[in-house]
Amino acid sequence: MNDLEFKVYENRFNTHHLATDKFKTNLIQIYFMLPLVSEKEAAMNALIPYILERGSQKYKDNQIIKTELENLYGSNMSSNILKRGENQILRFSLEIVNEKFLTHKSNLTENAFELLNDVIFNPVVEAGKFKQNYFEQEKEILKQDILSLINDKYNFTVENCLQKMCRNEKYRIYKMGSVSALAEITNQELYNHYQKIINEAKRSLFLIGDFKSAFVEQTLTKTKLSAGTDIFDENTEVVYRDKEVDFYDQQMKVNQARLSMGFRTGITRKDQDYYSLLVFNSLIGGSTHSKLFREIREKRSLAYYVSSSIETTKGLLLINSGINAENQAEVVELVKKEINSAAEGDFSQEDFIRSKKSIINHLKQDLDSNRALSAHYLLSLVNNKRESIKKTIAEVEKVKIDDIINAAEKLKLDTVYLLKSEG
Repeated sequence: MNDLEFKVYENRFNTHHLATDKFKTNLIQIYFMLPLVSEKEAAMNALIPYILERGSQKYKDNQIIKTELENLYGSNMSSNILKRGENQILRFSLEIVNEKFLTHKSNLTENAFELLNDVIFNPVVEAGKFKQNYFEQEKEILKQDILSLINDKYNFTVENCLQKMCRNEKYRIYKMGSVSALAEITNQELYNHYQKIINEAKRSLFLIGDFKSAFVEQTLTKTKLSAGTDIFDENTEVVYRDKEVDFYDQQMKVNQARLSMGFRTGITRKDQDYYSLLVFNSLIGGSTHSKLFREIREKRSLAYYVSSSIETTKGLLLINSGINAENQAEVVELVKKEINSAAEGDFSQEDFIRSKKSIINHLKQDLDSNRALSAHYLLSLVNNKRESIKKTIAEVEKVKIDDIINAAEKLKLDTVYLLKSEG
């Protein structure tokens, strides 16, 4: 198996380069990390990528940018906002054809990188702030994006559970802020905040693909990306304590009740126990062979779906299900029972092996995607534990049954949130 290791260049760009010729495209990503501070700052951070994509000094509007991308052999540029632990991450991505597949010599990589730089660092400015109609239009679009969360009942339930669970922590802040906070933002303060990000935020540059050494060593000096700290998390508070379980319910026009149960694990990606937690998550609810799926959905027909997931920077595990509201108490007790039985080693050798194999197969699939390789490395970098997929696979393979038991024993149920129909 190709190790696909990132090489780190100790330079002002915090460059992380994974050299490989296995993909037909090359991927360039620029990241800015910002601590979660307030809903208003979160909304500003989420709004900035949208405005930057509208136009730059050289490419005045989005249509000109799209035309230039087409001229660059159909290159693809995108941006989005991520939440990892108690941080927001602005991600700017540019995917371009590997030049070795072109029929003639080209400066594609350099020209595409110049476009990405112009969009990020040279926005259209009028009177010392962003172009006013760009600001107003993108502010309205972000407002609608925030409001649209209510239409996605699964993520709406998860988000509300997390906000209740972490109500006294910065993690409660939604990655896009809030509509009320967004309304307070002026164009001038947004532009001032943008300048602060460009100059002060932690930043990293990812290169994944078959880049010429001249580009890596020389062309990068043309970027306006200034020196700064790599995107290591120093903000996330990992809360782990005994407490009474909080129960919440909310009524809304829904056909199916949604249940979300939030657990504290005390385990983050930095910890050796992380690999044990990965396998436990697969065993309990992270796959179709999981204990919860078989017991609650298949055997008892108490859920339309049931699954589990982990937030590895904050140390949280969530179990989510679609149920009939009158079955809430029974489902909650069954979840607790299945976790307790796992903590007592009540699972078969076959289930243990299948749980590990499920994770390893997923990781091996990620080796075939430049974006999946990037996402895996990003999380390891954020947690200051740079690690290749091959290394993660090796650590998962080492996990023993006793390790699963120890991970299960650490779980502490914190919050139960139910979204149910009105009346």
